[in-house]
Amino acid sequence: MTDFSYLNVDNAYKLINQKVTKTPLVTNDYINNLLEADIYFKLENLQNTGSFKLRGATHKITKLIENVKVSGVVAYSSGNHAQAVAYASMINSISAKIIMPKTAPQIKIENTKNYGAEVILYDSYFQSREEIGNEIQKKENRALIKPYDDQDIIAGQGTAAIEIVNDFKEQSIEPDLYLCCCGGGGLIAGTSTYLKHIYPNIKSYSVEPIEFDDTKRSLEAGKIIENKKNAKSFCDALLAPQPGNITFQINSNNLEGGLSVTDEEVTKTIILLAEQLKIVVEPGGAVAAAAVLNNKIDIKNKKIIVMISGGNIDLNLFNKLK
Repeated sequence: MTDFSYLNVDNAYKLINQKVTKTPLVTNDYINNLLEADIYFKLENLQNTGSFKLRGATHKITKLIENVKVSGVVAYSSGNHAQAVAYASMINSISAKIIMPKTAPQIKIENTKNYGAEVILYDSYFQSREEIGNEIQKKENRALIKPYDDQDIIAGQGTAAIEIVNDFKEQSIEPDLYLCCCGGGGLIAGTSTYLKHIYPNIKSYSVEPIEFDDTKRSLEAGKIIENKKNAKSFCDALLAPQPGNITFQINSNNLEGGLSVTDEEVTKTIILLAEQLKIVVEPGGAVAAAAVLNNKIDIKNKKIIVMISGGNIDLNLFNKLK
């Protein structure tokens, strides 16, 4: 078993809390009345670079800083981790190479380049991003910044939970449920660890696109299950092939189970969040809210934390949503 604990998250927060944005925790009367529950949305779409990923990348690079000043870093990502690593590298004047799929949203590719990183595009059907990353790491002696299966990354992502807890303490609120998007599982691993320490009775659930519900199925099977090779979803931020080894160990201990939502349910949720919360949310960032809005779990009269993890959506896609 991994030795990861809330202390990892506490230590990460001490290192990065001045380097990342404290994002809002908001509620909405219309949605609360509609669902007969108290929903609290953690708006990580308002984080610098548009997602929670900056927390983990900043923490990892801060810890590595002396080792990577000369050789730089390399990372692979469909977009949000890419932008986060590029931004954290730029702020610290570090060279970054980022491996991204050719199918990644254009906004994520362009933003990564704008943060000063060299972007290497690959064909996800015929090439392995891990193999490309490992080759660059060895050849150029760069530090590999993994997207989720790394305790420093997980601890950094978990710092969002410290902010949630601090906001709740100010209002004397104790949550019943926590719903969080899940790709590789780093965000929910870090945040659920801290929330469970503060609120031992909280029930946490991963939420995934229905064809990429590997964490849900892995939790049910008690072992890591891969997604099907031909699976499709427009939730580009959540298309990890399987849970991480470290994240799965943590999530097996912390989570009650997993939930899944359809692309259609996510589409309607993005529109509702734009109308009611006046925020722009990317598909992967909206899955936890979609689970709540589509009654995937009993929430009546409960206090629920819902993670809104990112807002990096192509404008063309956003305009096409109906």
